[in-house]
Amino acid sequence: MMVALTAPAWSLTLTDALGLARRTDPQFLIAQANLAGAHERVGQAFGALWPQVSISANTTGNRRNYQVLDSSQPPARDHYNSNGAQITVTQPLWRRANRIAIAQADATVLQAEYQFAAAEQDLLVRLAQAWFDVMLSRDVVVFNSGQVAASQNQWEQAKRGAEIGLTSGPALEEARTKYDQALAEHAGADIEQNIKLATLEQIIGPLAQLAPPALSDDHVAKDPRGTSLEQWLSQAETTSPAVLAATRALDAANEEIRKQRAGHEPTLDAVATYGRNSQAVGSFPGQSGSDVKQRTIALQLNIPIFSGGTQNAKVGEAIAMRDKAAQDLEAARRNVRLTAKQAWFTYQAGLVRKTAALQAMKFSSITLHAAIKGKTTGLKMELDVLQARQQLYSAWRDLQKARYDMITSYLKLQSTVGKLADADLAAFDAWFIDGGLQTAEKISSYGR
Repeated sequence: MMVALTAPAWSLTLTDALGLARRTDPQFLIAQANLAGAHERVGQAFGALWPQVSISANTTGNRRNYQVLDSSQPPARDHYNSNGAQITVTQPLWRRANRIAIAQADATVLQAEYQFAAAEQDLLVRLAQAWFDVMLSRDVVVFNSGQVAASQNQWEQAKRGAEIGLTSGPALEEARTKYDQALAEHAGADIEQNIKLATLEQIIGPLAQLAPPALSDDHVAKDPRGTSLEQWLSQAETTSPAVLAATRALDAANEEIRKQRAGHEPTLDAVATYGRNSQAVGSFPGQSGSDVKQRTIALQLNIPIFSGGTQNAKVGEAIAMRDKAAQDLEAARRNVRLTAKQAWFTYQAGLVRKTAALQAMKFSSITLHAAIKGKTTGLKMELDVLQARQQLYSAWRDLQKARYDMITSYLKLQSTVGKLADADLAAFDAWFIDGGLQTAEKISSYGR
């Protein structure tokens, strides 16, 4: 039965982190920008079917010296301007490559949409993995803190034993070595926690502080085994955004081959022009200037004959890129199957480790209780209590890791079929409680 949980006291919820990730994660924003660019390419493809209008204008300053041959007329000089302007309208009537480009742009948009969907799934998985990695690193710090305390107590007990002659010199050195090793492992755990926090910051941006929450003992991970592994794999190959994006990329590559082959075909355009040219003086001495207006309408046929092999090379390149797209599709299928299998078997392993850890905690609790109950002032009984508490901390750490692995494995399975949603991550906020020292005190209280 679910218990009522108190309001979180940490500075950032998983829902907050998701909002930050959607606004700041570079990988997600790249996919978003790519989708926007793909939509613009559709406009480019349609634009090639519509009339192309251009205006040109010029003005020229002229200095002319001329001498009429066989004449007594002296040389003359003219200084004048000539001006011209023209508007040209070109309407493509038959350009097969342009029409193919529209189908290619549509395929590219679908590819970008599926890439964006895949980026969303990837964002959710990366965020969940980073978040639970931070929680696990905090749990390891708690575990190592307990190990340090226990090792210190053991060393102190060994020193007291050495003072009264119950502990040998090698045993005393062994206790000191274990204490130093526990300090080193605790320092390593602190470093690892900082690294995991840095990984989370890669997704959501710099954090002023984050006190990782703990997961309530009442939370039960969702079980993917209601669907068989083969069903997961089959569905992943059918609905995975990554596979669908690669499929659309192959479609676009096939259209590119058709478009480049169309470069060998004739094109037909309707061209209309209207121009005006004016000149202050005529072309010959004494001739008056002119102002000419001209209108033309024409059909313009272009038949490619030879381009130095350029178009053939473009076709060859398009075929090679189609082959690459086909292999990318196969790679996407294999990758999604691998991801699904890894998640499936990681869940199974986590379930086994969880069962073992629960049993270990139960046994350690009984052992600790018995050690405390039978405790005397004797040195051996003190060491029994410390060792039992160490075993309890170790079992608790293993349990937490198994629970996190089961959760992230299920989320990864959901992402392979494209069904992971924001709500799946936001739902965890209701199961988070304060972590840190509270957890350490809880574990330490076992057996009391």
